[in-house]
Amino acid sequence: MEQLIPWLVFCTAFLALSLWRPGAARIFLGLFFILMAVAVNLVLSFVAPERFLSLGTDDPLVPFYVWAFQNVVALAPQAVGALAAAGELAVGLLILSHGRRVKTGLALAIAFLVLITPVGTWTLPNPVMAAAAAWLMTKNFPRSLAQMLRARRQPAKADVPEGTA
Repeated sequence: MEQLIPWLVFCTAFLALSLWRPGAARIFLGLFFILMAVAVNLVLSFVAPERFLSLGTDDPLVPFYVWAFQNVVALAPQAVGALAAAGELAVGLLILSHGRRVKTGLALAIAFLVLITPVGTWTLPNPVMAAAAAWLMTKNFPRSLAQMLRARRQPAKADVPEGTA
């Protein structure tokens, strides 16, 4: 329960960012998913598999999550963590891509956030972040993060009158 308020503040701040600066919010969300893939699912499942298991057994809102974590995840927490990390990594990379791939990544992010909401009371703010991702789906993102970074590194072409260069 102690994590509920900070996570609610975080999700609400992300929603505000999404409404104010959709491009920045899209980049933030993609990087956030990549960070969570590595820091939570991959590292936690390998370094502290008992803590990884407790994510689904400590305070679930739906009894199915206790059963799934005790009877499925507990058999191979590292494998499940690696699989979840791969999924989150893919979602993050899609969000940082361009065009329709961004919308696919955002749709998968929404599904993931809604799917893990019943894991505990601390995940109850997830629909706020999912709503922000849904708002981002109404926007077009024609350039990937990599394309934006490359464009920033290239010097601007100077306006040189024809015949003088």
